[in-house]
Amino acid sequence: MALFLYIAILIFEILYYSLFIKLAKKEGKLWKYLLTFVLETIIIFIFNSMNVITYFIFIITTLLFLKYLVKVKTSIFDMLLIFIMLLIKVLIELPFYMLFSNSLGIYVTGIIYSIVKMLLLYVFRNELHIMYNNMQKLWKNNNFYIRYIFSTFMFIYAITSCIFIILYYL
Repeated sequence: MALFLYIAILIFEILYYSLFIKLAKKEGKLWKYLLTFVLETIIIFIFNSMNVITYFIFIITTLLFLKYLVKVKTSIFDMLLIFIMLLIKVLIELPFYMLFSNSLGIYVTGIIYSIVKMLLLYVFRNELHIMYNNMQKLWKNNNFYIRYIFSTFMFIYAITSCIFIILYYL
C-alpha cells in the first residue's frame, strides 16, 4: 500500500511541475512537459531524492530539458519561475507535513497536499500566465528589484527546503 501511495504522490508531483510551467509559459506541448519531469524523476532517484544537491540538479535539468526536449525559449529568468514553483510547493507542503504527518502518516499527508497543490493550480491557472508575462517584462527591462526578488526567492527556497529535509529525518 505504501508503494502505491508513493507512486501516486510522484504522479501528482510530475503533474504539478508540468502544469505549473505549461500554464505559466503557455507554450510547448503538455506531453513534452510530462516527459521532462518523468525523466527528471528518474534522474533524481539515481541521485537520492532527499538531498539538497538533487534540488540543484533538478533546477539545472529542468532548464536543459525545457530548452532541448520541450523546445521552448529559456533564459535565466526561467530559473526564477522554477524557484517560484518550488517555493510554492514547499510552502504548501511544509504546514501540511507539520500538522498531519504524525496523525495521518506521511503518505496520506503527501496525497492531501498534492491534491491541494493541484486545486491551487486550477484556481490560479490564468493568473500564472499573467504573472509570468509581467515578471518577464520587468526582467527584460533590467529592473533591479526583480533580480533582488530572484535572489530572495533562492534564499527563502533554500532555507525552507533545508527545514523540510531536517523535519523529514526527525
